[in-house]
Amino acid sequence: MAKDQLLDELGMDDDVDLLEGMDPDDSEGWVPAEAGEGVQGCVIKVGETRSDYSDDFAPTVTIECSDGAKLRIIGYGAVLRREILDADPHPGDLFAVKYFGERPLKRGKFAGKNYKHFAVRCVHRNNCAPSGKK
Repeated sequence: MAKDQLLDELGMDDDVDLLEGMDPDDSEGWVPAEAGEGVQGCVIKVGETRSDYSDDFAPTVTIECSDGAKLRIIGYGAVLRREILDADPHPGDLFAVKYFGERPLKRGKFAGKNYKHFAVRCVHRNNCAPSGKK
């Protein structure tokens, strides 16, 4: 598609600067070390990334915590992936995730194998203020 056609479809003109206002992603990936660890913050970005282990995309949620830390939660595992997708977070929402450790699968062909157990909560506020800002 030609640039002029794309700009027309988007209702934009040639003076649009897509680079303006772009910020680097300075978030750190959140990887819990022990059961009981969790994080909470204001959603500042939602996206997806490719997994190194499959062709599936993994959902990502970047939050800003009350202390100003920016953390990226990546749903590589099936449980965290499902929890993130079910929560359907959007920028401005209040988002929390907690790790409960590994648990064995009870049924199916992988019964007895451990999986990482997570829970997610999301309050769809669309006005959450990162770093305590209002």
